[in-house]
Amino acid sequence: MAITVQQNHNYQYQDVKVLYVEDEVFSREKLLRIINRRFSDVHVAIDGEEGFQLYQQHLPDLIIVDIKVMSGLDMIKNIRKHNEKVQIIVTTAHDDNDVFIQCIEHTVNHFILKPIDLDRFLLAIQKSVQQIQQEKGLLKQNQLTKALIDTQDHLLFIEDHGHIVEFNQAFATFTGIEKTKGLHKSNLVAALFVEDSNYFYPKNKGKWIEEIIQTEKKYAKVMWKGQKDKQGIYLMKGSQIPGKKQILFVCTEISLLEEEYKKNEILSMMDPLTHSLNRKKFEELLASEISRSERYNHPFSIILMDIDYFNNVNDYSGHKKGDEVLVTISTIVQQRIRESDVLARWGGDAFILLTPETNSPGAMALAESIRALINTFVFPKIGSVTCSFGVAEFSAGKSKIELISEVEQALSKSKIKGRNCVTFFNSSIGE
Repeated sequence: MAITVQQNHNYQYQDVKVLYVEDEVFSREKLLRIINRRFSDVHVAIDGEEGFQLYQQHLPDLIIVDIKVMSGLDMIKNIRKHNEKVQIIVTTAHDDNDVFIQCIEHTVNHFILKPIDLDRFLLAIQKSVQQIQQEKGLLKQNQLTKALIDTQDHLLFIEDHGHIVEFNQAFATFTGIEKTKGLHKSNLVAALFVEDSNYFYPKNKGKWIEEIIQTEKKYAKVMWKGQKDKQGIYLMKGSQIPGKKQILFVCTEISLLEEEYKKNEILSMMDPLTHSLNRKKFEELLASEISRSERYNHPFSIILMDIDYFNNVNDYSGHKKGDEVLVTISTIVQQRIRESDVLARWGGDAFILLTPETNSPGAMALAESIRALINTFVFPKIGSVTCSFGVAEFSAGKSKIELISEVEQALSKSKIKGRNCVTFFNSSIGE
């Protein structure tokens, strides 16, 4: 469906044609009111297929599209095959890093996470319109290429046989270099890289270009530090300029999106009540620790614990008090263990500990110290609470399932023995 709006000389942005693609009715109507107040020529589609048809019919200057379904991303890919310069603003509820990277690959100009921050959205529109207006004006002046490179928010530079032969103002501002007639050495860029295990860092700084170009998709996430210690995370992509041996590098800042992504990643691995890890993340770390132990022959143990007669706490004191007990026990354990130890909520009233570089005597001593701390703690309006513990040590050739089964058997033995005690698994425990 296309919406035609009568011309109104009071529109904020004149002579800018807009295509808006959104499949959710409420979101579409809400944002469309904002768009229609600023543009006189707006066309609306409900999915990527219709959006691409409207694009071919009207050739809009600005495209605003929601990436909720893959058809939106397919539409962007198809449009970029026809037009590399049209301004594209993406709105999305996705926090998937792969979706974001695909958008960057197809030169999306602005990326807005939902719920939409209106100020950020309007700023993106303003920047896109400025770019559109500059392009139209510069086409008349035959100065498009050089002016565009300076109006981009991205850091842009061109490398040619060990020298930076051209760069934009954003790159100059970040690095502190001046636009002089002289050439700058490419090792200027090598000095920007900050070593961090989460981001690309060249093994040989003298060959950083080759290392990036040799990556499968010719891009990498990098952490850079510029002048005045300004630090940022960028998606850095290099591509050879057609007909030349020069390489154009485009660096898009993703610092805020990386921060949001990491927060979401941390939340996804945490138990929301006790702020310990969840079971899924614990099992991932346990598998990694087994591999590390097999490779380096280092010991480690696991400790499984649960609260004795926890149902009585819920039944007589209420679930709110039960939750408070869980949080308190998690806090007691986390304050007792080392930074290298890992605590996770195993389920219900059970917690599990991973203790790297710890053999069975060390794990037994740790479990006993935690048991004693909980046993002597006075829980408000409840009094005494005790826990039972099982301990198992990893040995070469043992699988994750076998190790967990052993620690569960050891915990069961503690319950049989009367609870509030620690039991280490051995081969005779089930006899």
